[in-house]
Amino acid sequence: MEAASLDDVAALTVPLVVTSSHQGDFLQNLMKNQALPTPCAWVMGHEGQGVCAKLLAQAAVSVRIGQPGGEESLNVAAAAAICLHASSLS
Repeated sequence: MEAASLDDVAALTVPLVVTSSHQGDFLQNLMKNQALPTPCAWVMGHEGQGVCAKLLAQAAVSVRIGQPGGEESLNVAAAAAICLHASSLS
């Protein structure tokens, strides 16, 4: 769902998994430890600003995608593809 209100997100009955380039477990570790909730709702933030603080507070899990070479962030479409693929394997 694009442009959902905070109330819309709060009404979801599945855990929220938010992406962050600065906090949370690496996605590959969550998958290896079978700690990625399924089903879940993914929250993708803006490439530069990330996910707002109110959504971070509602999250069951914060996830980082490991990036060799020290890149700070991924394009949100690329991040979404990686995260949704990981969910399909859980």
